[in-house]
Amino acid sequence: MMTALIIEDEIPAGKRLEKLLKEKEFSVLTILVSVKKAIHWFQENNHPDIVFMDIKLRDGNAFKILDTADISSKIVFTTAYDTFALKAFDYNAIDYLLKPIDEKKLDKMILKLHSFREEDYKLDLKNLKESFQQNFKNSFLIAAGNTLKKIETHEITSFFSENNATFLNTNQGRIFSVNTSLEKLEQELNPDAFFRINRKYIINRKYINQVSTKNQVSVVVENLEKEDLKVSRLKMKLFLEWYKKAII
Repeated sequence: MMTALIIEDEIPAGKRLEKLLKEKEFSVLTILVSVKKAIHWFQENNHPDIVFMDIKLRDGNAFKILDTADISSKIVFTTAYDTFALKAFDYNAIDYLLKPIDEKKLDKMILKLHSFREEDYKLDLKNLKESFQQNFKNSFLIAAGNTLKKIETHEITSFFSENNATFLNTNQGRIFSVNTSLEKLEQELNPDAFFRINRKYIINRKYINQVSTKNQVSVVVENLEKEDLKVSRLKMKLFLEWYKKAII
């Protein structure tokens, strides 16, 4: 019986994958929900035959795990957005699965796994990481009157939602409408640079002028009219960990 490990911070998605794998006679060792827990687990346990690894976790991305833990398992990446996964084959990841996971595609992946020769498997982490990083959105084409204006992500201090619309704020203090939800932006933006602090705001680390931890965590972001923005209580710990770490 093959052993498997699931790294997934969406609990229903992790449980569903666990159920599917058990039906296909895999022994699922556990489900891990964060980069931190995954790194610790690999340091303390024998590695499984295969790891199903979500690319974007709440406290970072999968590459932090691969950078830190010398994983001997074969890797299958899972993601809700195929732009993050299309390069997986080029660098010898076993496969990738788009969420929600299709059982037929999972079956094909398992067949591929059984036919995969050990000597053919060598994860090219450096090039794979670079390839995934290139898929993060680095600019937006914005309608400004009768013209289209290109705004680079490094010029954006924050994104925010208001009256069922989404806007971006630039380092020049200008506000533009964006035809993308905050939920989708969370997936498209580099998580080392941007963090969603609450239901209404995604902020750029580069433009954080001040972080206060008195009573509730709040931040002051450059060129925003509001003096400070509150970090939701559920995200305070993750935000502080994110803010303290160096940008990769």
